Amino acid sequence: MSQRVFPPGNRWLIVYLAFLSAFAPLSTDMYLPALPSMAASLQTTDALSSLSISCFLLLFALSMLLWGPYSDKAGRQPVLLLGSALYVISSIAIVLSPSIESLLFWRGIQAVGSGGISAMSLAIVKDVLRGPVMARVITWIQTITILAPMLAPVIGGLLLEFTSWRGIFVCLAACGLLAGAGALLLREPLRERTQGGIGAMLSRIVYVLSRRSFSSLLVIFSVVCMPFMAFLAVSSYVYQGLFGVSPQTYSLFFALNAGMSLLGPVCYARWFADWPLRRFMTVFLACITVAGLGLLLAGRWHPVLFALLCAPVSFCSSATRPPSTVLMLNQLSTDTGTMTALINSGGLLFGSASMFLCSLPCWSDGVAAMAGITCLAGVASLVGWRLAVARGFAD
Repeated sequence: MSQRVFPPGNRWLIVYLAFLSAFAPLSTDMYLPALPSMAASLQTTDALSSLSISCFLLLFALSMLLWGPYSDKAGRQPVLLLGSALYVISSIAIVLSPSIESLLFWRGIQAVGSGGISAMSLAIVKDVLRGPVMARVITWIQTITILAPMLAPVIGGLLLEFTSWRGIFVCLAACGLLAGAGALLLREPLRERTQGGIGAMLSRIVYVLSRRSFSSLLVIFSVVCMPFMAFLAVSSYVYQGLFGVSPQTYSLFFALNAGMSLLGPVCYARWFADWPLRRFMTVFLACITVAGLGLLLAGRWHPVLFALLCAPVSFCSSATRPPSTVLMLNQLSTDTGTMTALINSGGLLFGSASMFLCSLPCWSDGVAAMAGITCLAGVASLVGWRLAVARGFAD
């Protein structure tokens, strides 16, 4: 590391940054098992209680577009402290919420605080690391980010054995306190700050996006996130509705897909990191496209075949995340907070768009939606990547 910014040590800094990157999945997935009891407790509908998830993700993604440029002006530590304070206050307010309206309001504040916390993880990595070390750390951080949504519902289910849904938000408030405590230990890693007022700060988003190499890569790799999010949107309907499997069997199929997502970054670091980047991306994006075609032709035949065709989509999509993130971060030497905010929010916004597309009536069923989005995203990202290579953006 070029800077020592965390007194407990560099290894603990990596653990801390991985913890920060997991805030969004912890905040959304830990209380998934408690949604029915929460709706009953607040005397509201399932639709309104589920709104606490979709609104959170939208505000989380949009808030990072503000936190990123602000951190380039004010520093990483102030953003972490402010984001943690908002997160803790809102979590406690949710615990005390008497109605769904109050809960939704404070969930919005919690999403904004979470955006400030999560946005700083990649930014600090870029501030203090360089070269292959940065690539390795990003790989492990993104592996934790993938692992968190798998473990969070399990943790939430275990907590419900001892407490109610309000107790889960007490635990989330404790997570916010840990993030704030780590921020107090952090020595500010940002050395060069942007100048000017709010207008100048927000104009940095326009500046970063005006760099064609970065904006082109941002669109390409945000599109790559769409098939996995489409799977999340349709998988329960496909397995349980179309194929008629039990919820328990569905959970096993879902675990297979989640496991492939987890293996992607690990296998990249172990076996593919030495591949030329141009070849690696071309092969893996082509595999996503081929799997999409397979889903289109044979996805309805059997649930096992559907699972086997979805698995390479999740594996290849997650395997491309570490090298694509490093490539995008290396496009500019300044505005790191803005870049990381765009990278994080871009994937979420494109992924959310794919979930919306899955709900359109133009698809005959969930398999068609998954296959169509996978094919389109695979072809678009592959063509975009080859154009980026031709223009020298991949160097």
